[in-house]
Amino acid sequence: MRGSKLNEAGLLMDFGEIKHATRDLLGEIDHKYLNDLPSFKDQNPSSENIARYLFEQLSVRLNTESRYVFSVSAWESADACATFVRE
Repeated sequence: MRGSKLNEAGLLMDFGEIKHATRDLLGEIDHKYLNDLPSFKDQNPSSENIARYLFEQLSVRLNTESRYVFSVSAWESADACATFVRE
């Protein structure tokens, strides 16, 4: 997350909110055959495309006027990931 203004508690956003949104979103795709999901029907569910999908979906859920999702990484293994970054 990145943003231009902290809330009254001095936070950009509570990590609990980010975790909740992320868990809900991952619950929609975890342990599913990704090729059967509408979001991946016409594209390869590569780590790159998964990172982009998560970025787009989290942006809808978390972005406000003063904060936004900046990047999302999808890890394939302990040492390999793809990261989608806001331009």
